[in-house]
Parts: sequence; structure tokens; C-alpha cells
Amino acid sequence: MGASRRSGTAALPSKDFVARASLEKALLAVPAAELERWAHEIALLARRRGMKFFPVPGKARPIHVTARPWLRTAPQHDLMQQVFLALDRATRALPALAHADRDASFLLPIDTRERRWMRSFLGPPFNRPQTLLGRVDCAIDLGSPSWRDSLVVLETNMVGVGASYYSWCASRIVHEVVGPWLTRAFPGRRFRPDDDVLDLILNQVRDHGEAIGVRAACVCLLEEACDSGPAEFVQMAELLRKRGHDVIVADPGEIRVKRGRMYAGDKAVELLYRDPTAVNLLELGDEGRNLAGVKWAFHENRVVSGLAGEFDQKGALEIFTSARWRKRFTAADAAIFRKHVAWTRVVREMKTDGPDGRVVDLTAFLRRARERLVLKPNRDYGGHGINFGRELKPASWDRLIDRAVREAPGWVAQTLATPVEEVYPTGDAESPWEKRVTIGGFTGTPRGVAMLARLSKSKVVNITRDGGVAGVLAVD
Repeated sequence: MGASRRSGTAALPSKDFVARASLEKALLAVPAAELERWAHEIALLARRRGMKFFPVPGKARPIHVTARPWLRTAPQHDLMQQVFLALDRATRALPALAHADRDASFLLPIDTRERRWMRSFLGPPFNRPQTLLGRVDCAIDLGSPSWRDSLVVLETNMVGVGASYYSWCASRIVHEVVGPWLTRAFPGRRFRPDDDVLDLILNQVRDHGEAIGVRAACVCLLEEACDSGPAEFVQMAELLRKRGHDVIVADPGEIRVKRGRMYAGDKAVELLYRDPTAVNLLELGDEGRNLAGVKWAFHENRVVSGLAGEFDQKGALEIFTSARWRKRFTAADAAIFRKHVAWTRVVREMKTDGPDGRVVDLTAFLRRARERLVLKPNRDYGGHGINFGRELKPASWDRLIDRAVREAPGWVAQTLATPVEEVYPTGDAESPWEKRVTIGGFTGTPRGVAMLARLSKSKVVNITRDGGVAGVLAVD
């Protein structure tokens, strides 16, 4: 077991990051049979923990977990937390900004029914405490000496923390299987699982309850009951109950209010942690779900994420990265956005500051800078509709820009983040290594940060589209 004699031990001179070369040198010396054993044990543990999703009803597909871990240090943890909390503060400020500034409102398209829903429960006035709980997707190269500069936020997802259970499992499974080898390969370093995202979620909900004067005796994880898609909330609730917490799962239509108390079925609950967006909830209402209980919860501010989370469109990144709105944020937060948020603009005819700060005619710039840009839908997610300029001919790119202008504010242009490609073990003794494109993500609260590490053969990385996850380990 463990590394072969050829691998010896690897030097990790820096406390700031774990060099990719050091990790790869050690991993590439591991015999193929040992890699195969790791893959088998990881897959077995993943099945036992229920790491699966349902692409179609009744047909489960396992979530692939790679044996190669992502290693993050305390300084990397602290930077991600700093960036996330700045984005959290800025997102909570967006409802008031969109109400006061028509140009900002244009960048954050919300249809009439959504707007009515928001005004019923959020404001104006916008003076109720809003707690958000989400994840940002980013490019990050943890193994590079320039890792600080490599952290670039690409999207914010401020309603629901997708793949939380998968990332939690992957971290602990890889620590169990590969951790002993890491300890031998890198003497003097300690490896442990990443911050517990389940604790972060539960404590963020409870902290919101404390802020509004509600003791969260029972927390309800709110998700639509359906036969397809990820299968996470049930496992999350089961784990939290094993730790002694009162946590249940319910469909939005199961929430009721009786004599001023909220119930999920017959169980009294105090707070909701939601996966559905406002659009999802409105659609469920159209299908006949009784949403009176959920509406009461929003009215009483008993829901995390609050409705400010609905303003996480990609157009928000224009507000965060444009000189026009810089003074809306603290100097410290504005500096974070300039350094760590991808330059993003809703596509339309206008003049704006370009990625280098100089004023440009936007559409003309987009046509010239095709190879350095991507076009994305403003409100879609899951990797849908992403167009890489460098993969398109100029005429095709120009047609996309013309379409985006016609459909404004439906599309954004964004600077292309440098993809990180690394070698990952396959678990196949005959062909033990292959390259994968990676993308990071992280959930932050004042209590900590938990990462989601994804990899794929495709440039659009999504774990439900033939991708996979890596276990993130903290390095001390």
C-alpha cells in the first residue's frame, strides 16, 4: 500500500500553497495497481454514501470521485472567505440599488410576477435582514505560485448550495482512502477534510434565526419532490439528524401555517433553507401546489436564502466590475471585485470601461476581442448556452453579438478565465492517467469556507454532464 519506493517523499517548502509539481511527482510514482485500488475503494464508499443523481426518473447515475485531491492551505481558505463575504454583502445591496437606479434594474431582469413577489416580501423599504447561502463558481489554480491572482469569480449562485452533499462526501472519502498515503508522502504536513459544508449551512440558517429573534428548534430543507435530478437533501438531513440536529426535508406544497406556527406536514418548523428560486416556486404554484405556507415564511423572513438571492444574475457582475457603480461599495470590496471578479458586461450598444479600464465601444470591442471572451445567458445556469469566442469563426461570433444586442439584457460577455488542466487517475491499470479541465467553487459564511472541485473532459464543467468531483483537503 501507499507510494512505491521510487516516490520517496516530496518537499513542500511553501506554507502558502502546495505546488502542483510536488503533488504530481508523488502521484505519478504510485503504482498503477495502487491507483486502481484507490479508485475501487472510493467508488465503493461513494455508492454507500448515496452519491448519485437521476438524469431521468428511476435511473440513478453515480457521481464520479477522483483519487487526486485538491489541496488548499489556510491562506487560500482565508482569501476565498474574504471574496465570498464581499460578494454576499454586495448581493444583499442589489434590491435597493435596482429599485433606485433604472440602469441597474435593466442589468438584473426580473419578470412582472417575480417583481410582485419580491415587493410583497422584501420591499421597498429594504430594511429587513437578508441572509444568503449560496456558492460562487470560479477559476482557481491552487497549485500555482500565483494562486492569488488566479482566483477569478465567474458566476454567483446565491440561492441553494448545489452539490453540497457531493463535495462533503468527496472530501471525507478521499481523506479516508488517500489521506494515509499523503501523510507518508509529505512528512511534516497534516491533511484533513475541508470545512464541513453541512455545518456551515445549518449554522447560517440558525444565525439568521437569531438575527430575527427566532430560535431554530427545527430547520426544514425545502426542495421540490421529484423523481429526477440531484439527490442530496435527504442524505444531508439524515447526517445532520445523526449529529443530534432536528432537520427535515419537505416539498414547498407541504408547508402550512396553523395558529401562527409553521409546519411541514405535522412537524413544527421554524426556518426554511430553500433550494427553489422564486421562478421555481411560481411555476410550482402554476402546477397547483399550495404555497400559502411558503409565502407566510417569506413574509415573516423565515427563509434562507432571502429574496435578495434572486439578484444573482450574471448582470450583477457588471455592477461589481464597472467603474460606474464602484462608489456603491466600500473601497475594500471594490478592490476585491477589480482583482477577483471576471470583467462582465450585459451585451448592448454602449460605451463602458473595458477590462484594462479604458473606455471602449462595447459591441465593437466584443467583436475585436473574440478570442478572449465568452458569451453566456444572463440568467441560465448549469453550463447551458456558453459560447467560447476562440472556438467560433468571426462571422458566427458577430451573429451571436447581434442576437445578444436584440435580446438585451438576456446575454453577457465575460473575459475568458484561463482553464486549469491537470492529470487525474482513471482507475484503469492500462491507461492510468488522463487530462481533465477543472473549475472551482466555494461556499462561504463568517464561520468558514467549503470548496466544490469539479473536473471534466469538456471545457464546460458540470458534474451532471459526465463530469466528476475531487475531494478537497485542508493542509496544515
